[in-house]
Amino acid sequence: MRSRSSVIIYFLIILLIIAYLVRVILTPFVFAAIVAYVLNPVVRLFEKKLRVGRTLAIIIIYLIIFGAVVYASVWLSGKLISEARLLSFEVKDIGSLGQEAISRLPEWTIAGQSIGFQSLVKALLEGLSTTINHIQDSLFEIFTGALNRILQVLIFLVATFYFLKDGSKFVTMIKERVSNHHRSHVEILIKQMNDALGGYLRGQIILVIIMSVATSVFLTVLGVRFALILGIITGFLELIPFIGPIVAGGLAVVTAYLVGNNRFGLDPTTLGLVVIIGYFVLRQFEDYFIIPQLLGRLTKLHPLVVLFAVLAGGKLAGPVGFVLGVPIAASVRILLEYFWARADH
Repeated sequence: MRSRSSVIIYFLIILLIIAYLVRVILTPFVFAAIVAYVLNPVVRLFEKKLRVGRTLAIIIIYLIIFGAVVYASVWLSGKLISEARLLSFEVKDIGSLGQEAISRLPEWTIAGQSIGFQSLVKALLEGLSTTINHIQDSLFEIFTGALNRILQVLIFLVATFYFLKDGSKFVTMIKERVSNHHRSHVEILIKQMNDALGGYLRGQIILVIIMSVATSVFLTVLGVRFALILGIITGFLELIPFIGPIVAGGLAVVTAYLVGNNRFGLDPTTLGLVVIIGYFVLRQFEDYFIIPQLLGRLTKLHPLVVLFAVLAGGKLAGPVGFVLGVPIAASVRILLEYFWARADH
């Protein structure tokens, strides 16, 4: 029995090493497993209520999700097009608007040299122009990158389907490989890990809601246009580690700066700075208070452990590590408590 346990431990160690070495290609599979875990109760509900097979239930859910995405995309596109038409009606020339906004930026002349935000923005625009030219010369790399993304999406969809279809079989297979003496303990461990993962996913959903509401209210108070849409986009982009919040903040700042309308009569530059500060404060509040406290309560981890798990996961495995850091830490806690309790007997 001891030799079998040693073989299992060695196998798990080798599996973890391989997973770390190929972590780049694991991303679609990891997110597929998470989405399948979330959708699994819905699949069971469809099976029971519609009295259909599991495969057909999954296909129905796929069709519903696809239809909802298409409908949301059409609705959002219509809203954006109508807002863009309104914006073009109010502002005849977006180019002159940009030049006028740049000309209002503070600028100082010291020893015959211009120093200030105007020079900085002009330099950034020149750099952007150079980047665009470089992009035009690198269309092949962009095309291959797009194909790679499409391939990852297809892998994600296929993997999600099979996780939904056969995920429970994997768990059953693990239980069957365990002796009757240890099966009850394995079932308890699986249930505890399931509860921890469920708590983590509920925490992520709550975070999306909190950030969507908080940023929508903040932008509405300022009088920034598209506040609701920007708030919803910000909430969902929070699910993308590191890059998501930067994109969300940048989108809000650019919108506020170009449109310029607000309740307090702030000039575009000041309004943009206020939006930057507001997003920064909300992000810090989320990172160092909401995430550790919320996920810590739901996964029964100390806030410091949650913070360390997120940072360590991101350092070791990039975006996937950010997502899996807390669930892995919660699983390690469960295993340590289990083996510690057995060591006392």
